[in-house]
Amino acid sequence: MPDSRKTTENQAQGQAPSDAARERLLDAMLKIAAERGWTEGALRAAAEEAGLSQGEVELACPGGVADLLEALAVRAANAAEERMAAADVKEMKIRDKVAAGVRAYIAFLDPHKAAMKRAAGSPFNLFAGPTALWKAADAIWVGLGDKSTDFNWYTKRMTLSAVIGSTLLAWLGTDDEDEVHEFLDHRIENVMQFEKSKKQVQDFVARMPDPFDILGSRRS
Repeated sequence: MPDSRKTTENQAQGQAPSDAARERLLDAMLKIAAERGWTEGALRAAAEEAGLSQGEVELACPGGVADLLEALAVRAANAAEERMAAADVKEMKIRDKVAAGVRAYIAFLDPHKAAMKRAAGSPFNLFAGPTALWKAADAIWVGLGDKSTDFNWYTKRMTLSAVIGSTLLAWLGTDDEDEVHEFLDHRIENVMQFEKSKKQVQDFVARMPDPFDILGSRRS
């Protein structure tokens, strides 16, 4: 499991004061949000816990709680990318690589599950918008060494974003880790079957004769 303290320390190095303050505030908020939710009152309590003034909070998080959840999404995505970069995944099949990436992402969030449940029910829902899921998907593909630059770059991230989103919801609904892993494996298998079918259709279409040639209507 990725070490959240190490991730925080790594992120704090070379940061602007406002960025470092945001990380301190997020650390405090994760302890408080499990009981008090992601509210403005909890944010004020987190600021006091972190020893930050109101001015420092406004500079670090002008958007309030929403900015903290965005910072958490970035932190979790970075942790997953670091985990994948450090793991020996070269010999894995692509589906196993992707599964390992999603598991690393969830493993980072797991110690904060109570706070994540409160986030899921807040107006700033971390899991509702596509931004956090896209960050996670992109980080995992980067961690796996993805070099695509064409339309495939987008489709990979869009597809994985959907897988991560549904798996997060499954994770929030159970404490059975094996159940979550099984759900993830099924989701990835569904995606792989779809991609296989799509490739077969593309290959079939590519072998079809040009209809203009058949009709003799192509201009020379």
